[in-house]
Order: sequence, then structure tokens, then C-alpha cells
Amino acid sequence: MIPFSRPISIIFSKSTANLIGYHLQIAKTPLCLLVAFSALFGYILAPDQVYYRAMLTFAGVFSLACGAASLNSLQEYKSDRLMERTRERPLARGILAPAQALLQARLLLLSGFVILYAASNSIFPVLAGVCAVIIYNFIYTPLKNRTIWALLPGAVCGALPPYIGWLAGNGFVLSPVILTVFALLTVWQIPHFWLILLANRSDYLTSKFPNLMQLLSERSLQLVSVVWLLSVITIVHVLVVLLNYLPDTVRWIISIFSIAIFIIFCAQMFFSKSPAYRFLFFLLNGFMFLMMLLFSIGSLVL
Repeated sequence: MIPFSRPISIIFSKSTANLIGYHLQIAKTPLCLLVAFSALFGYILAPDQVYYRAMLTFAGVFSLACGAASLNSLQEYKSDRLMERTRERPLARGILAPAQALLQARLLLLSGFVILYAASNSIFPVLAGVCAVIIYNFIYTPLKNRTIWALLPGAVCGALPPYIGWLAGNGFVLSPVILTVFALLTVWQIPHFWLILLANRSDYLTSKFPNLMQLLSERSLQLVSVVWLLSVITIVHVLVVLLNYLPDTVRWIISIFSIAIFIIFCAQMFFSKSPAYRFLFFLLNGFMFLMMLLFSIGSLVL
């Protein structure tokens, strides 16, 4: 029996690692980490800056986002089989059972709500989290395959995590700062989504589900994407004005990177015969991450 123990353990460990990987995949953990970071960003901007509460807020929103994403994977696994971009996902391939995804979603959502309450001893961040889950899983997801306007509730939902962090940090609900952050995240998601369409245009053109690729030309989407990027940059600088305590160095870095991304987008969209949409997608995401990081650093060095 001894000679076989090592190969069996290796096989077992590999299968276990694969199973964990599949569960992480349906939870969309890389995306959820960004969502949790945006909640931490909202907390850092808020009046209270207690380290352990900040970490609890990050953990709570991460768990909540993973739970909502797991439920979303369950809701969409049948339609995922119809598109080349999504047909290899674990539920679509039948690697994981729907019951497993449902159990995972329930545990993560419950954990997220409990951690969020522990982070603030307030019901308001929890209520904001409930709103985010309802909008994402029960409004945006059902509408996504029925109307192109599903993008609007999707964008609102994506802008709620910083609001959750702000509320966890005892921020005023109608503060101009958090309302501007909310507007920034909402507007940023529009070109973010359109770049996904452009990068996978052949898949979306043949899809039976309604999307803008079937209504607008590629050139039109390029133009409106640049216009919306300009809106994102404008809101970034409104936030710079509101956060008048930011160091001058941070202000200059924000402006320089804003100009740089706008030039790159214009060069790719208007002067390249074959725009690198995937590169622009990651560039836009990186820009937003950098802006949140710079605003956070500027707030922490006070």
C-alpha cells in the first residue's frame, strides 16, 4: 500500500485544487476583489478611519460580491452555453452542479451581511448591500438578455460598493463627496461594458440576446466610448476639487494620467485600423484602480 500512497495523494490534491478553482471561478473572485477594493476606497474617504473596521468592510463586501456573483453564475449557466466567450464556465460545462452554486451563494451572502454589520454596528451598510444584491441578481440579470437598457441598473449596482464603505465609515448619506464617487463609478461602467462588446463583437453580433452591437456600428461605439471616457475624466476632476486636502503631487499625477489615457484612447479608436479593445479594456480598469488608489493615498496622508 505504501508505494501507492504518494500518487493517490497527488491525484487527490490535484482534484481538490481543481474543485476549489471551479468554485472560485463561479464566484468571479478577481472581479470581486476589485469590488471590495472600491468599498475600501469609500471607507477611506469617510470620516471614521479605524483599521480593523476597514478590513472588516473589505471582507464583508468581498464575501457579498462573491455570493452575488455565484448566484449570477447559477442564473446564467444555461445562456452561458450559447456564447463562445462563456461556454467553458464550470456550470455551463456541468463540472459543478447548480445545487453546489446555490449553497455557495447562500453561505457567502449570509457571511457578507454578518461581517458588514460587525464592521459598523449599523444597519445602513447592510441595507445598501441588500440593495446591491437585489439590483444585480433580480433586476439587472433578468433584464440583461431582454433589453439593452439593463446596463443602467447594472451600472448603479456597480457604484454601490464605495457607498457601502462610506456608510460603514459613518459618512453622511447625501455627502457631495460620496455622491460624486457614485456618479464616477456609474459613468465609468458604461465604456467598460462597451469595450467588452467591442472586444467580443463577433460573438455579440450573432447572439440572440439584444445588445448595442446589433443597433450601432463599430465606429459609433468607438465614438461614444471616447465621449463617456471624457465624462469619467471630468468627474474625476470634480472629485479632486471636492477633496481640497489632496496634496499637489497627487493632483498632478491624476491630471497627467487622465490626459495620457484620453490620448491613448483617441489614438486607438480614431487612428488605428484594428483597435486593441482588450488592451483598452484593461487600461480603463487600471485607470480607475489607479484613481481610487491615488485618492486613498491623498486621504490617508492627512
